[in-house]
Amino acid sequence: MSSSLADTPQNRRLVSAWLFAVCLMIWLMVGIGGFTRETGSGLSIMNWDPVMGAIPPLTHAAWERLFALYKTIPQAQILHPGMGLAGFKTLFWPEYMHRLWGRCIGLAFFVPLVFFILTRRVERRLIPWLVLLLLLGGLQGAIGWFMVSSGFDPNSIAVQPWRLSLHFSAAMFLYVAVLWTALSVRQPVALAVPGGRRLRRVALVATGLLCLTMFAGTFVSGTHAISVFNPARGIGVGMPPPNYALAHFFTDRATILFNHQALAVLTTLAILTTATLALRGDFPAPVRDAGLMIGGFVLLQFALGVSALVSKLMQLGVAHQMNAVLVLTAAILLLHRLRGASA
Repeated sequence: MSSSLADTPQNRRLVSAWLFAVCLMIWLMVGIGGFTRETGSGLSIMNWDPVMGAIPPLTHAAWERLFALYKTIPQAQILHPGMGLAGFKTLFWPEYMHRLWGRCIGLAFFVPLVFFILTRRVERRLIPWLVLLLLLGGLQGAIGWFMVSSGFDPNSIAVQPWRLSLHFSAAMFLYVAVLWTALSVRQPVALAVPGGRRLRRVALVATGLLCLTMFAGTFVSGTHAISVFNPARGIGVGMPPPNYALAHFFTDRATILFNHQALAVLTTLAILTTATLALRGDFPAPVRDAGLMIGGFVLLQFALGVSALVSKLMQLGVAHQMNAVLVLTAAILLLHRLRGASA
């Protein structure tokens, strides 16, 4: 395939728009997955059928079979002992939409990829990388089932938090890989940023802290750690809990909540420092715009986190998760625009 044929402004815009659309779908998946997690719907479908699983139950008998299967697991017996078929359907549909949206993302990546390759709109050097991203997307589905299956264990009413963390972390790795590729296709030549090397180092540290904070947040979600928020006992107010210890990092909910809060404060300060340097320095407009974006998103993220903690509203919790991805997006955008930073 001719590289010059694919490497045109029109084709770069077309291919990058496709990849940006995939990023948008992954971002929406974070919201769908968060809602599924908060409602406890993830265990309502007890089989993994990547093809035929796209078809929901079409008859009353099919619904009854799925419901009977669900009633065999501890979650149904412990949390929903008197649930009827109507209640089961309210659990089923969020998880069904979660899995269906995952299939849609796979199709939205695979079909255009084949089209762009056949019509020579994508550069040859990118094809192996894009195929790898497609395989990673398929792996993400397998990791999702690995996570869900842990909730079927005896005496288990939810998935194991570390498997939830693995599932989310893998999704974010895929999201960042697709986003960086889209940005590089749209703007293959690095922007010259004289004097931007220091800003890039600070942005890298801030992004690393952000990833750690998001990772810690998966354990808050996986253990429902906000349920232990108790200002009267000093739990969840930014101070170490009474039994704080390294041994409790991933098991004690008060400790998990504090870890996330402490990292969130450090991350917010690091990102605001990054944004200040970007806005006060003599940098090109794209760099200043990315700095303004990341600063605004992190302030919104902090407000959403506090609001979700105090109110315990599921909607705010899901918004908090989705906005975290927007903060990460702004960080990646800033780092991409600092590729050409020099001392």
